[in-house]
Amino acid sequence: MSRMMVGFVVLIISPLVVFAAAEGNIVATTPIGNPESHDTTLTECFVTINVDQCDSAGETIVLNWWPWSDETGSNWPDDDAKARAGELLINLSQENSTMVINEALSEQDVKNNSERISALMPIIELSGQIHLIKQDSAYRIEIPIEMTASLNLSDSTIMYIFLSKQYAQDDHRRNLGQLIYEMKPELGFSNQANNTTSTTWLLADTHLSAAGVDFEDSKYDWYVTMALFGSLESDSTNQLLSLHHVKLSTEENDVEFSEFIIPIFAVIFCVIIITTIIANMYQEEKGMPVITGFWHKTKTNCLVVEFTTRKRRMEIKSCAAEAPWKLASRFKSRFIDPEQTVVMELKFKESVGDDCRLNIKLEVEELGVWTQYLTIPSPRPTEEQAKIEDV
Repeated sequence: MSRMMVGFVVLIISPLVVFAAAEGNIVATTPIGNPESHDTTLTECFVTINVDQCDSAGETIVLNWWPWSDETGSNWPDDDAKARAGELLINLSQENSTMVINEALSEQDVKNNSERISALMPIIELSGQIHLIKQDSAYRIEIPIEMTASLNLSDSTIMYIFLSKQYAQDDHRRNLGQLIYEMKPELGFSNQANNTTSTTWLLADTHLSAAGVDFEDSKYDWYVTMALFGSLESDSTNQLLSLHHVKLSTEENDVEFSEFIIPIFAVIFCVIIITTIIANMYQEEKGMPVITGFWHKTKTNCLVVEFTTRKRRMEIKSCAAEAPWKLASRFKSRFIDPEQTVVMELKFKESVGDDCRLNIKLEVEELGVWTQYLTIPSPRPTEEQAKIEDV
């Protein structure tokens, strides 16, 4: 019984364990929240080789790009910085920092460029969460979102996802604020008004690791910035359409209780199923009779079968012998009360050298009908056994 229960529990739980291992564990979850105000600008600063940064004023979010790791041997990432400079057609300078100011589309711009004169900001409705997920020793960021455009947007509209660190220090002890470690452009969403896109954006663990992101050694002050660049359908000027700047939660106690509701119910459901199965198995074992058999000591070709019932009444519905054994008479069904031992003698037409195999059909009260199999070695030795004995 114990082996059967353990085996069944392992059978049920193993897929859950494999699934959990494959998916990883959510370390922390951060709600995306509301977008930045329309007066907020996003400044991208390409700093100098001496880490000279750009001056900023007003309601500005400044993200810094570092493109000089090859020249300085820094462990800060610079591939995305060079790629972003190419997208913006910027010639990088080691002596002078370069500032790109991305201004948000104003409400007046919307009214002047759209058929929907009454339309109001924001241009998009974006909701969702940012999950920091750990699998083995690696981390990735998953961002399940729902996004709905308020107006028709151009086909060139792109959502850029930036992962930055508020206080960054490289292996040469250079310091830089809001350094961008990872950039990910996203195109997979509907740019048509009132169409809702449900999807999950991903910052893969391999990309984060290659960029030097280490949530084990440096847990705090990480930010995820989602900046939508493009234009309205009737306009050709690309600019900042929407901006979210979110501080990333990286500790377990930052996870909201709502994140545990579904897993808790799933565990409870599995526990109920496993408990029910084990209870049924236990009841079946307690209801199953004990069946033994042996050859009669004085009667020829006579098999003695002993039935011992447990807690339930039982009916022996039929008993048949597999060929080449043949019963001498037809078997008649009979009932056995609980906790009783009944001995039955089965007479065969003749004895053969093969093992005697019986198929016994039982019906146990409340447990149903099934067939038990009983195998008894032949009382007559085979030819090979006889030869060995003669020798």
